[in-house]
Amino acid sequence: MKNLIISLLLTFSFGLNAQYYSITYVNVPAENQAEFARIETKYWSKVAKANIDNGNQIAWGLVAAVGGVPNGWTHAFVNVFETAEDLASSNQNWDSEGVLGISASELNTVKLTDGGFSYQNWAVQASIGGERTTESVTVWNFARPKNLAGFINENKNLWKKQFEANMGGRISWGVGLKLNNRSQDLSSVMTWDRYPSLAEALKAMNTYGGQLPRQSKMQEYDPEGWTAQVIVQDVMWVD
Repeated sequence: MKNLIISLLLTFSFGLNAQYYSITYVNVPAENQAEFARIETKYWSKVAKANIDNGNQIAWGLVAAVGGVPNGWTHAFVNVFETAEDLASSNQNWDSEGVLGISASELNTVKLTDGGFSYQNWAVQASIGGERTTESVTVWNFARPKNLAGFINENKNLWKKQFEANMGGRISWGVGLKLNNRSQDLSSVMTWDRYPSLAEALKAMNTYGGQLPRQSKMQEYDPEGWTAQVIVQDVMWVD
């Protein structure tokens, strides 16, 4: 499948050299989800692994939303890259026939989705890696801050240091800047928090704010807070 790419995994432990990633959101009806996952994990993951072995990308993942999301996607592909050039040329690399001896038409999963794919490109601004386990989940936090530069710089220069000292139950963290598509209605940044289990993620989300660090200007930079928060869990991750 072409244009395979969430997240922060960027769900995300992306790797030390990760600079770019893309997320492709798909809505898969319940009756098609088992077949969709079977084809992607049995076949397309091997094409992704060939891309990784050939140095075309760093990682590939398929994640599933936990409990549904507001805009109706059920799964997301995450592709992680070291350079913008690798990201820009990624559509050329999905040669299932060359890798598996099976034509892309035979492995078509678009027909199993409801409306095809929605595709976004992102750039990693800061991250802290951590272990991926079968039980771990990631919270994707989306925002459209009033002051974009202030939001990113505070995450890089304040929050990263805070989390390096105390991860607060997280096993990885990061922040990304959306490159495209951009509009007045869409989130322009995301952060991700990976937790060792769904229960730990739910506990972390069971908060109503709190005292920000004295140096923080986040209420000025992003007064409206998150536009969406979604929990995702790995279906498969390859690196």
